[in-house]
Amino acid sequence: MDAYIYLISATYVSQSRFLQLAKALEGAAPVPAKAVRLEATGNAMWRVLDTFTAQGAQRIELRPVGLPFSQSLEKWLPGAAGSWLCQQGPNAPALFLAGPADLDHLVVQSAATAQVPLTPVHPQPHGEIGKGWDHPPAFRHHLLVCAGPRCHLKDAPNLVDALKAELGRANLGADCLITTTGCLFPCNNGPVIVHYPQGHWYRLTDTNDIRTFVAQALRGGRTPQNLLIHKTGETHETV
Repeated sequence: MDAYIYLISATYVSQSRFLQLAKALEGAAPVPAKAVRLEATGNAMWRVLDTFTAQGAQRIELRPVGLPFSQSLEKWLPGAAGSWLCQQGPNAPALFLAGPADLDHLVVQSAATAQVPLTPVHPQPHGEIGKGWDHPPAFRHHLLVCAGPRCHLKDAPNLVDALKAELGRANLGADCLITTTGCLFPCNNGPVIVHYPQGHWYRLTDTNDIRTFVAQALRGGRTPQNLLIHKTGETHETV
């Protein structure tokens, strides 16, 4: 069978909005299809490729969605997909990366003339000021968790959920401000979590690493050296 995987890069889009789009794309596809969010939450591209392969797909198209689609991701995706392909052996499906949708003039024309609901905008003094956004919340630890596409491929979003759950079990949830971020740059050492005010950078690959990090770095005040990849102030991260 043939299959499509729609690739969506939308960091600030809610999960419910993403699921609405995913349902529409998958319903309109001419072949079995799955929409994948490259950042934040949900199954990563490799997992969906595994699923379609297990279902017998012989030809899979990776189809970027977005106007415009990130040129950086467009350059990175062939390598990321090719890495998966190397692990599949002789029975691997044929894999293709489609050009971004904005190369289709009909798609652009449709976007330019789309009949969508209009909301009137009225004068609102200081309308850009949100309620409750004046001061940072009380916390002892600031945790920056990369949810960028390269870490997402390695299941970083699942680690965010695991981190929150482990903090709850350790009664440390109120002490920690978790901020999901885009790329923190040492992608090859990811998934990456940065712990401030210590300024330590960690590679946390699974829930066992999360438990060690919470128990030692947050509860115990010690540095788990086996997870440490960098200290703020050093010229280069360690590998």
